[in-house]
Amino acid sequence: MLGFLAVVFVLAVVKFSGNGPAAKKVAIRWLGGMPKGAEKIVKVPVEKIVEKPVEKVVEKVVEKIVEVQPPMPSSYVSWKKVDVAKLWNEIPVKTEVATHEGASATIERVRSEAYEIEMKVQLAVPSANKTADDLAQVNPHLPKMLKDFDLLMQSAEVSPFYHYIYELKTTRVQQNTTRIDQLPSRHNYYDLETLLQIRHPGTQRKLLLAQADMDTVSDGSDGDRWPELDNYISMSPYYQPSTSYGWPKQTKVPNPLLDRWESKLKEYEAEFAQPGLSIERNRELRTLIDEYKPRVADLKARSYLIAEADPFIVLPLSFLGRKSENEFAPAIGDYAVVIHNDQLYPAIAGDAGPTWKFGEASLRIARTINEKASPYNRPVSDLTVTYLIFPGSAEAKNSPPDLEKWYQKCSALLDEIGGIGEGFSLHRWEDLIAKRRAEKHPEAMPAGAESKPVTTPETTVKPDPKSPAPAETTPSVPENPKTPAPNE
Repeated sequence: MLGFLAVVFVLAVVKFSGNGPAAKKVAIRWLGGMPKGAEKIVKVPVEKIVEKPVEKVVEKVVEKIVEVQPPMPSSYVSWKKVDVAKLWNEIPVKTEVATHEGASATIERVRSEAYEIEMKVQLAVPSANKTADDLAQVNPHLPKMLKDFDLLMQSAEVSPFYHYIYELKTTRVQQNTTRIDQLPSRHNYYDLETLLQIRHPGTQRKLLLAQADMDTVSDGSDGDRWPELDNYISMSPYYQPSTSYGWPKQTKVPNPLLDRWESKLKEYEAEFAQPGLSIERNRELRTLIDEYKPRVADLKARSYLIAEADPFIVLPLSFLGRKSENEFAPAIGDYAVVIHNDQLYPAIAGDAGPTWKFGEASLRIARTINEKASPYNRPVSDLTVTYLIFPGSAEAKNSPPDLEKWYQKCSALLDEIGGIGEGFSLHRWEDLIAKRRAEKHPEAMPAGAESKPVTTPETTVKPDPKSPAPAETTPSVPENPKTPAPNE
């Protein structure tokens, strides 16, 4: 109440004293107000600024490099370039392009010498190993494995067949120089280390000793002994239904491949009879028909070795039929012994292969040496396999394989060159065909019949058809048709 009276008093004083404005301001300030026109000062809370580190951005300056092209020539400038590369078969190729100034384009266009390729092949033809030390370095077991090894090597001489096969290899290189993709690979060119002809000084037994690698052959069929075929093998593009060693059929069971070949022959003959075919297709069909007709007739009348079951080696076709020239010339049906590491395997020369290649054996031998061997995978790539071939040892007449007889025959031939050393033995093959027949038809086995003793158990490993063929695989592809053995 006192405050109110004070305010009334002050207002009255202001009104009658004439100091109204000043007193008014004082009163307003005293009452907590602000006179008209005065700035109002308002305290605003200040936000605290916190300094934070700022990443420094560096602008990348890219300099543009401008290639300065050389000035264009004002006259002819000679040019030469040398390049070195390797083919698919690892043969190195050195190319050189060189120019020279010629006449006008009109003239040079028709002149063959103006634009040409000169191809020069540098080829080292190997020399044959011919001493006991040379062969012992390849296989240290040989001197101990053959009792008369040193004596045999004293009379050894390089066979003309060695020089002949490398002459054929070189000719093949020359013929295919302009078709580089068909050149023999380095592996196939150098597949024969040595080929020696030897006569034992005591028994006069003739021997061809070869040192080579081993490729796999999967050929052959026989309805009498093995009516079923492994499609993985028989459908191989390298498979042939026959071998050079054959004999007349002994049963009426057809060859398992007869239907396949007869069907293809009928298919070719039916197409050939159609009018309007091109000359090229007519020629192709005639060639196929001429090939299939005799093959069908053979499959009906004869039987052959089976690479999957029979142990045999392959001879170059160029070695056959040369007995009038060389008494050491081998023949189809000759007995042979294959040596790998410390093992000796009896076999026969059962097939003929390409004229320029050496070192092939049947799938049976290949899988025994290396369980991973297949029609697409060679068992031995190094030149570490020894082939002992006994010229003139073939039987007078071909007949179905008798593995026990082959064992006995090869044992006798080894004795004629001095025999086998102590601690070594000749492998005895198990008859896989008889074993399979007994497993499928046990009722047909005679009472009390027992299988022949086997000194070395064998395991036949089937390759997986789904597994890819190895890059190092180089299957043998026959370049000549099979030739029947003269002693059938």
